[in-house]
Amino acid sequence: MAVQNDKAQSPATLMDVAKEAQVSIATASRVLNGSTRKVRNQSYVKVMEAATKLNYRPNAYAQAVAKGTAPNIVLLVSDISDPYFASVSQGVVKAAAERGISVTIGVATTPHEELEAVRKSVSTRPRGIIISESEYTDAPERQALQTELTQYEASGGRAVFVLNRSLPFPAVDVANDVGARAIAKLIVDSGYTRPAILKGDDAHRSSKERLAGVMEVLDEAGITVDPKAVANGKFSRTDGYAAVMQMARSGLLKPGEGALYNGKGIDSIIALNDVMAIGAMTALRANGIEPGREIGVTGFGDIPYSADVFPPLTTVHLPLAEMGQAAADSILSNRDDAEATGGTANRLIYVQSAPDVVLRGSLPHR
Repeated sequence: MAVQNDKAQSPATLMDVAKEAQVSIATASRVLNGSTRKVRNQSYVKVMEAATKLNYRPNAYAQAVAKGTAPNIVLLVSDISDPYFASVSQGVVKAAAERGISVTIGVATTPHEELEAVRKSVSTRPRGIIISESEYTDAPERQALQTELTQYEASGGRAVFVLNRSLPFPAVDVANDVGARAIAKLIVDSGYTRPAILKGDDAHRSSKERLAGVMEVLDEAGITVDPKAVANGKFSRTDGYAAVMQMARSGLLKPGEGALYNGKGIDSIIALNDVMAIGAMTALRANGIEPGREIGVTGFGDIPYSADVFPPLTTVHLPLAEMGQAAADSILSNRDDAEATGGTANRLIYVQSAPDVVLRGSLPHR
């Protein structure tokens, strides 16, 4: 009795064609799915011959994406109510609107939600997918996310990350460590010697880079940070508030005396995110301490209303809207990326190499 070979009878895949033609999956996709990107004539012939030999049938969905027929892009953020992500979204929407493209915004707060959101987004055939600051770079879902996006790019789509260079896809990023060193140097030069630090989750890449920059400067200045004065949590107002309230319970705040002068408490708060800093200032007031006058406070990001709180927040300016626009531009442009697509390289699209420190009232000189 004959035994059927299921593998031999299964339809040829795009990967099979690419292997037969000895080209990248991306090149095979451009030829077979009708991409507008150019392919060398020699590669074109090799792909067509391989497709004929293997009796390859193009995927209708892949053709639609490669030709850019889906008039929208997808933007995934972890919290649309956060002004940080709202600013990035503003830039994405602006760049898309200039080209008559719509933007679908999705929210994913966990690695699992992010992976599922990407899978659902791919099924809608968008022109591209932008993931804004994927926080969980060490999560088990990371490899599955990379695989999903690699296949999506191989079919002609484009994936871009904002503030995340940990995966092999185009990224729009800033020099977090440079900005962090600048704000820490300002703290030291302004006469503060006992800072508290509010940082993000340990899996948060941006937070780790900012913390490293801050600690480098403090170490150089001979400043030791009390372990009780280091708090981690989500980049949120709620967690910034909770962290400072915990410090108050630990005796690091001395209401009525002025923490700078009691010799034991903190004299400043370095928050690695603006909304954490704003939450921290609210907690200081709840403990009878005036931000800026008794304890200096700094943030990171320069979100729109950081200048409107009282006292106005000293922070590191990040061009958030411009970064969103750069991410959208990279998806909607028609430039030829040659062989560098399909998840084969981490292309850095835009970097603010030297973030500016914006000095405001929350950090007076001592």
